Amino acid sequence: MSAVTRDQVLDALRKVQDPDLMKDIVTLGFIKKCEVNGGSVEVTINLTTPACPVKDQMKAEADKLIRALPGVEAVAIEMTAEVRAQDGPQRELGKGIKHIVAVSSGKGGVGKSTVTVNLACALARSGAAVGVLDCDIYGPDIPMMMGLSGEPDRGGSPDKPKLMPKERHGVKTMSVGYLLPEDKPAVWRGPMVHKLIEQFLSDVEWGELDYLLVDMPPGTGDAQLSLAQLVPLTGAVIVTTPQAVSTFDVGKAISMFKQVNTEILGIVENMSGYVIEGMVEGATDGAKVHLALGDHEQTLELDPEGRFRTVANVFGEGGAERLAARHGFPILGHVPLNPAVRVGGDGGDPIVVTRPDSLLAQRFVEVSGRVAQRIAVRSFAGLPILD
Repeated sequence: MSAVTRDQVLDALRKVQDPDLMKDIVTLGFIKKCEVNGGSVEVTINLTTPACPVKDQMKAEADKLIRALPGVEAVAIEMTAEVRAQDGPQRELGKGIKHIVAVSSGKGGVGKSTVTVNLACALARSGAAVGVLDCDIYGPDIPMMMGLSGEPDRGGSPDKPKLMPKERHGVKTMSVGYLLPEDKPAVWRGPMVHKLIEQFLSDVEWGELDYLLVDMPPGTGDAQLSLAQLVPLTGAVIVTTPQAVSTFDVGKAISMFKQVNTEILGIVENMSGYVIEGMVEGATDGAKVHLALGDHEQTLELDPEGRFRTVANVFGEGGAERLAARHGFPILGHVPLNPAVRVGGDGGDPIVVTRPDSLLAQRFVEVSGRVAQRIAVRSFAGLPILD
């Protein structure tokens, strides 16, 4: 039997396609190492983000294809990742940041900050370098949600001082909440908000970041316009809840981002139903339980152990789908309502960190992967890919 060759391995890997870029991983330049030593093959596949949701699937497919080659006795595949910077002119502010993403909503109370910190922590846990900039000047929640307080340290040089971002859970953060007493409101006009955002981008030692998530205030005011004017954004993530009033207000935020030429990466529907489950002790097989759910009653049949489970759509349903159909951008995910999220937010420990194996944490991880995918597609959009 003849020994396998490097060219045969690469030809086999051409059958592995990136599902978003619609090209094979060899053509895309993802193969950073391909060494053949007798019957042993070592391959390194370098993806566009450590948060790639199909990373394990691509590795398994590559392993199977290589092992099917005659003469192969052992296969070692290493999966690495390198986030590609946004294509285009070099920005003056935040030079070490590859992607700046606004997390926004049309109204308050939809859990925008909760989504921001959990997405940031999910991306950081995947291995990405992540920061969060709190641009909600009038209601800065990021310090509490990340369990941080007090003034930031100073760094830089005497002629060019810098603020050092506060870091926890692997995420660098900056907020006006670190600079003002907790009980003192920021009573600022538009030009002051613009200047503060500019300073947060220029005078904070962010270092090298793959992603900077910017937690925006509700609405379509000064902070959103200032951010879009100061730096080219990779895109915006829109957060809504299912009810009509939220999706109506979100429509205004979408229009605002379109006016400033910022792409909508997708929408996250937060508080998407509340799971009700329990058990009736001593129930006979086939017994039923009647639940009063607001304006209607639901009858559920118990399982042999007396358990039941249903979802109450507290805020209605279908809001994200209506927005996606109207504006033509993808749904990044649905995150159910759960008291554990509130507990984690109040305590400074996001659920992605405290309960990473929970269904809710997995939803945030899935959303973070889809955000990273959309960013990767944008990064490759302006680059020629050779066939």
